[in-house]
Amino acid sequence: MIKNNIFLLVCFLLFTFSTKGQEDTIIQRIILIGDAGELTLGKHPVVDAVRDNIKLDQKTTILYLGDNLYKAGLPNDQSANYATSRAILDSQLSIARNTLAKVYMIPGNHDWENGGRGGLDAIIRQQLYVDFLRIPNVKYYPEDGCPGPIEVSLGNDVTLIIFDSQWWLHPHDKPEIESDCPYKTKEELVTQIGDIAARNSKKLIILASHHPFKSNGTHGNAYTLKQHIFPFTDLKKNLYIPLPVLGSIYPLARGVFGSPQDLKHPVYANMVGDISDVLKDIPNVVFVSGHDHNLQHIVDSNHNYIVSGSGGYKQNRTVKHPNSLYNSKDAGFAVMEVSKNKNVTLTFYSVIDSFHKVYGASLLNYSSIPEAAIDSSIKVEVTDPFAKYKDTITVPASDNYPLVKGLKKFFMGQNYRPEWSEPVNMKVFNLQKEKGGFEVISLAGGKETKSLRLRNKKTGKEWVLSSINKNSTRAIPENLRGNVAQNLINELNSSTHPYASFAIPGLAKALDLNTTNPELFFVPDDPAFGFYRPLFAKNICILEPQDISADGAETKTTAKLLNKMLEDNDHRPDSQLVLRARLLDIIIGDFDRHFDQWKWGTVDSTKGRDVKGRIYHPIPKNRGQALFNSDGFIIKVASGRAMPFLKGFRYQIPKVEWFNYRAKDFDRIYLTDLDSRDWNRIITDVQQKLTDSVITNSVKQMPPEAFAIRGEETIKKMISRRNLITKEGMKYYRFLSRDVNVIGSNEKEYFRVSNLGNGLQVRVYGRSREKDTTFIIFDRVFFSDETKEIRLFGLNDDDKFEIDSNATSRIKIRIIGGKGNDTFNLKGNVESLLYDLTSEGNIIKNNRRAKNRFSTDPPVNDQNILGFNYNTNKFPQLNFSYNSDDAFIFRAGISKRTYGFRNLPYASDHQFLILYAPYRNAYQLKYTGEINHVTRNIDVVLKGNYANPALRNFFGLGNDVKVNNSNQFTFYQTRYKTFEFEALVRKRLFERLELMAGPWFNHYQSSFKDNTENILGQRGNTGLLDSARVFSKKSYLGAKFAARFDNRNNELFPTRGLFWNSELLVADGLTGNSYKYIKFHYDMALHASFNEPAKLVLTLKMGGGRIFNKNFEYFQAMTFGQEKNLYGFRKNRYAGRSMFYAGLDLKAKLFTVDSYILPGDFGLIGFYNIGRVGIKEQNSRQYHGAFGGGFYFLPYKLFLISATVGFSDNERLFNFTIGTKVNLTY
Repeated sequence: MIKNNIFLLVCFLLFTFSTKGQEDTIIQRIILIGDAGELTLGKHPVVDAVRDNIKLDQKTTILYLGDNLYKAGLPNDQSANYATSRAILDSQLSIARNTLAKVYMIPGNHDWENGGRGGLDAIIRQQLYVDFLRIPNVKYYPEDGCPGPIEVSLGNDVTLIIFDSQWWLHPHDKPEIESDCPYKTKEELVTQIGDIAARNSKKLIILASHHPFKSNGTHGNAYTLKQHIFPFTDLKKNLYIPLPVLGSIYPLARGVFGSPQDLKHPVYANMVGDISDVLKDIPNVVFVSGHDHNLQHIVDSNHNYIVSGSGGYKQNRTVKHPNSLYNSKDAGFAVMEVSKNKNVTLTFYSVIDSFHKVYGASLLNYSSIPEAAIDSSIKVEVTDPFAKYKDTITVPASDNYPLVKGLKKFFMGQNYRPEWSEPVNMKVFNLQKEKGGFEVISLAGGKETKSLRLRNKKTGKEWVLSSINKNSTRAIPENLRGNVAQNLINELNSSTHPYASFAIPGLAKALDLNTTNPELFFVPDDPAFGFYRPLFAKNICILEPQDISADGAETKTTAKLLNKMLEDNDHRPDSQLVLRARLLDIIIGDFDRHFDQWKWGTVDSTKGRDVKGRIYHPIPKNRGQALFNSDGFIIKVASGRAMPFLKGFRYQIPKVEWFNYRAKDFDRIYLTDLDSRDWNRIITDVQQKLTDSVITNSVKQMPPEAFAIRGEETIKKMISRRNLITKEGMKYYRFLSRDVNVIGSNEKEYFRVSNLGNGLQVRVYGRSREKDTTFIIFDRVFFSDETKEIRLFGLNDDDKFEIDSNATSRIKIRIIGGKGNDTFNLKGNVESLLYDLTSEGNIIKNNRRAKNRFSTDPPVNDQNILGFNYNTNKFPQLNFSYNSDDAFIFRAGISKRTYGFRNLPYASDHQFLILYAPYRNAYQLKYTGEINHVTRNIDVVLKGNYANPALRNFFGLGNDVKVNNSNQFTFYQTRYKTFEFEALVRKRLFERLELMAGPWFNHYQSSFKDNTENILGQRGNTGLLDSARVFSKKSYLGAKFAARFDNRNNELFPTRGLFWNSELLVADGLTGNSYKYIKFHYDMALHASFNEPAKLVLTLKMGGGRIFNKNFEYFQAMTFGQEKNLYGFRKNRYAGRSMFYAGLDLKAKLFTVDSYILPGDFGLIGFYNIGRVGIKEQNSRQYHGAFGGGFYFLPYKLFLISATVGFSDNERLFNFTIGTKVNLTY
């Protein structure tokens, strides 16, 4: 019996321990809280519920999924509601204190100032505040407004990928090509997400963003019958006001077109589509997000989508969908748990009334992941890749740029095609043996840039392997990149010298500049590259070390150095070395020298200079655009107006200021403390060190096969440019010196302005408690014939600004105090403007010539040190048109746009146009001027128009007037001289809305001699109210009031957006034959598309108006026709006291013309328009209709060619236009 009991006990213990060993323990717990940016009665129910009920140990990760602050992110710390916003962030971050849980905060659209113009500043403020708290287990990702992605390992089996989805959608300033972000474009972001996922394909992958990839909530078009009938219940819960038909307008319109924050919107849809494409073959990816204020679990295409966005702000509805396993608008959060056996579960918790579980599900098990299918289109060599190669191989740089001739050579140019096509001997790259062997880290950019980060197995240092055949798209400014067709991009590639980077190191060393010594390799089809193998196989590449500082120390990026300079006045650049490097850029023709093309090394020693702290020396990188040159017609034209920095590597240096356009902000930060004597001295030194022999020997470092083609020509050009650098360098100095920023830091500084000889000396000192002049930060003498304006930026802390009593100059000084209690002691005879907050304890002394611009609005202290814009002159602006009314029309114009301090979007814009209709012997002169911020928030808009004569059709008053076919068309075309002028003040509201008001004047003059053969000469038969006095002079003076809303995405060819213009004119006659005149009219055009780029564009047009006085002239009547873009009607076809029109246009893109001469989109146009007019004497309610179609062609997206034919009232009307204005009429 005892033996049996012992046996049973042993069996029980063995079973117990074996079962215990098989328990599936939790290895990771991920808590998902979204849209937590608001408190409820001073508390945060969701955060409190997590803290009180979920285990917050080292296995736990908390993800805040964006919209951490409503409604517009974290305001400036000098704003009234800053403390309230900070308290909301503190409540969320408090969960991390005294726990082992990791916390990651992700930004959302509301954190980006709800998509506003100040979004980037708001997101950086929020990040800096989180960083300032120094909570060790809290991270704000991605940093600095960058898109990401950020790869976070949660143990050995889980990889978290975080990216900022609002960066993709944000319409205003955001970090891109010139930023310090590791990945700067949408293409690079997508590539890196795919790269991270591929490297972690055996793990659970969690893709975290604010915006969901699937949703059955409001942002996914979740509208029920309730919203269609009682639309105001979304605003207030119990506001049941029935609007059965009108209530459907908003949900239907939003459902079809989508707001930028909706899944339906083309830009949002592209984000979802592009990222989903690179993840579609990896089943173990879980998408987590917030944005929609509810809880959702969706399964679609074998992927799980979790929406946890009810963390704090008001909850919104969801609708049931076949792909939805759970949805609820309860306030709550989600918990994912990952077990040791690789099981993943999901639990939703609600905090409504009490904390309780509302849903649980098993998501997946990733213990067995199927192998990805092999792409049969990729040929993989299984033999030793080095068996058929010796140590070297002779191959051309690329087969993509063969020699051309004839018409293609004329338009595209031969460029450097001979160099690209010439076989060159080079080494074969062995990843496992070269320099002791390398291991692959990751891609260094997007697929198009073809750069790979490598780590040397011996030294541990990083290297970069880059394809020599790079995509030049990144050298084009963002605002022009979408306008450039693929053929022109290829043209830019062939205009770059494949071996330019080998000609530069000898020049750089002669100038004591750090530089790499690039090595040229052929990369075989090597299996050691893993899944990067197809991307790099059989490519010609350059191998360079990642860091090349003089002492081998780690380098800083330009953005990190700038942050150091702004935070601490001990950190300064070696501006003399910067100038040497920039002069070299000009000599070698390297125009692409923006922020990201530099790194910075540092030394502690200041070599006897009267400065303190660390000095940073520049390290130029990426010489891909050096020696850039094109002899093709297209680039020559583009370099004249659209991209003047593409003048190329010539014997001359044309327009040196435009050549340096890409470095416009860089030079204004790192060269400001050098005066003309410094420039002259350094230029002379550069010329002396770059001797003919130095240039010759350096250029000869190119592969000899490439040098033989035109190496001697390159040497001669470089020598010529070196000889011209004194003239062109000093010209560029004067350009930089017109407006100069003198930048302090977030520490205490003393700015002193005084006379020195005939110049104005500006010195900036670091301050201490003991004295104001501890050490010099900045010292330069300015002269009024060079400099027009100096801007002193104090930034943070308590700064002191002093203008000595002996200071006299015509130079204007703007002083932006920044945060802190600043002192302004302004004694001299210098015009100065002060900017600071009135709420701070600032002290102003002796402000005899100072203008006080203090404000209660925190943006008064904005640090406008980036974003410099060049003044532009555009001539000629040409249009050509033919229409059935005016026959041929020619339009030419000139415009001048200037920029200034805080004059957004520009300081002034003036356009002068002339229209000439030779067949009608008529011309018009037009002027439009905008002068922004005449006062702080008020603009002035000027318009003038003189027509000699005006060509206005008049068929009579009324909705039923007929055209007498027995008359020639010219019978209805009136001729008179007119002059019109208005001067309006404008107030901008909400960015896109403008309110205007001001005086208006009009003069009319007609003669019987000019109208004997037309309708005006046939008195008594026209319905004119003033037919007896139609030829008398008439003048009017009054006031115009206008409101305009315009958010079109493009003025020339809009595909989305709304344009609305309403005007009220109240005028009185100045002559005895002119009547009082009151007129109101409005015009609206709504453009909608479903894709980006748009393939189908719908445009709904609508307008109308009314004259409120009894008597009015025929030329004042309300009309509709072709002048309202109503194709198919003649101009002013119907005239009356009131008018209404509507129309629908359809533009459908058929294909893209991939011509090397005129590439662009080609499509069809269809339209249908209706309209009617009214007069007191008639009661006609008939709508007149017109329909038709045609085609459009959009070369480079810079100008438009269109042709249409329209049909109405037995008429067939043609319209043809070329230029930058659609439907040009006289």
